[in-house]
Amino acid sequence: MKTQTVARFERSVDRTGEHHIWTGAIDAVRGTGRVKVGGKNLTAHRVAWEMACGELPAGAKVLACPDVAACVRIEHLRLDGLPAKGRSRGRKGGGSMREMRPGVWKLSVSARFADGSARRVHRTVFADGRTRAAKELASFVDEVDSEDGLFRREYSQLTVDAAIEVFLSEHLAQEKGREAKTIRDYRALHRKWFAPGIGARLVREVDKASLDRLFGAMRRAGLSGSRMNQARSLYAPFFRWAKERGMTTRNPMSNFVLPTSQYVSRERTPPEVEELSLLLREAVRIIPEVAPLLVLGATSGMRRGELVGIRRSRIDWRQNRITVDSAIDGKRVKGTKTRKERSFYVDSDTMALLQRLCDDRDQVASEALIPLHPDPFLFSLAPDCSAPMPPDYVTKRVAVLKEHLGIEDKRPETVALEDQALEVYRRPPAVRPSGRTGPSPTGGLSYREIGRQLGRSERWAVMAVAAAQRREAAAAVGRGLDFDGSILALRKFTSSELLDAGFNVSMVAQRQGHGPQILTKHYSKGRRSADRKAAEHLGRVVHGVADDVKSGA
Repeated sequence: MKTQTVARFERSVDRTGEHHIWTGAIDAVRGTGRVKVGGKNLTAHRVAWEMACGELPAGAKVLACPDVAACVRIEHLRLDGLPAKGRSRGRKGGGSMREMRPGVWKLSVSARFADGSARRVHRTVFADGRTRAAKELASFVDEVDSEDGLFRREYSQLTVDAAIEVFLSEHLAQEKGREAKTIRDYRALHRKWFAPGIGARLVREVDKASLDRLFGAMRRAGLSGSRMNQARSLYAPFFRWAKERGMTTRNPMSNFVLPTSQYVSRERTPPEVEELSLLLREAVRIIPEVAPLLVLGATSGMRRGELVGIRRSRIDWRQNRITVDSAIDGKRVKGTKTRKERSFYVDSDTMALLQRLCDDRDQVASEALIPLHPDPFLFSLAPDCSAPMPPDYVTKRVAVLKEHLGIEDKRPETVALEDQALEVYRRPPAVRPSGRTGPSPTGGLSYREIGRQLGRSERWAVMAVAAAQRREAAAAVGRGLDFDGSILALRKFTSSELLDAGFNVSMVAQRQGHGPQILTKHYSKGRRSADRKAAEHLGRVVHGVADDVKSGA
């Protein structure tokens, strides 16, 4: 190529970075460089190739850099359309890759087990170009070739129980970074419903018929559709993962259809304003340490983990605003459910309540001569407010309040067993054997004996008797309440109240920390007051039409 052409070409190339960018004319559609050579319009990357490697063979073309279309660096370009004899074959054992759809590549590598047998293993990866996919393939080959790789002969001999444990602890927890609670829930689900049926079998022995029977058992037991969806969310990726690692040659979950659930949910509506007032008033008396948290939950609609995770530094006392950027899961601080920070205004009465709470906690720490934590939690049981109030503690205390009001949502068999524990507790004491000295017995059976008789622990017996007594006291008062008094119900109350009052859906969704679709599907619930207004409106419309018909007749 002529020296003048080369010089003119180089004046339009920026070679300062990893990609050598063409700065001249650009194709508006493809983004590649354009340059005129010998009276012909050519692509800049073709000219760069011919300058370095000579004229192209007939039928061949230069493909642009997959990452930056305007790049003319020779190492980032490749040829296509060469005759068969001119093509170079990849190195043996280097694997292969194929783009299944834009950005999704299937990698294939030949794995060799310790006994010398070979097997083709596959992996699907997300890559935004051929260069990135090639790097993923090289990493995949290194993993297969390594002595501690996943593709071991003994993997084909794993039982379902053992494979599930590897899948949960190594793949989901370490490689995918799933939440610890999700791992625990999956493990408990497998042990309860699937381990008895297929846990001891080899992974390759599990077929669709076996899974149909197990999912059918869940259906007959009355489990909800969401619970069966949770099981599918575990086993569908598990069998894909197992197939990639040579544990099985088939995926019994492919094209799997869940059975229709027989579970009939009993919808409990959020509290009305009067019922919420009663709930908060009784909370001050029964569970005073949790009452301020419930008030903030009702006025903000925050999730339980977000409520206990608020630090004082995230409260703007002058602007009456709270910023939510974290939540508590067990003893671990994590991001919010949507991984997004949000802030919102809070009414002045609630802010005054929170200020009094902080003043009380400061006084307790001062009287105990304990320095306050540099960034204290708003709700805490620790004297220095260094640790958040445990979410499970909040749930248990709210359960006590619900039992006091007679609105607990326990299963009928649980209520019956607690009532039986109370009946045994109240039995008259046994007659003391003749000749035995000491004070007369004061009751029927001890808590330990009650637990043993009902197949439970002593601690359960103590809690069961107390729960049954609270339920009995609530029935004696005769309030006849029937509403959901959980933390989640306060969140639903906030959504329903704001939407019923005519506030914008997007604004309500932003306060709640999710999208409008989730708001209307899961959190906006029709309360009885709104139902009554709807009935009265329809009645006025229908009977008004009927009166007009009568008067016209």
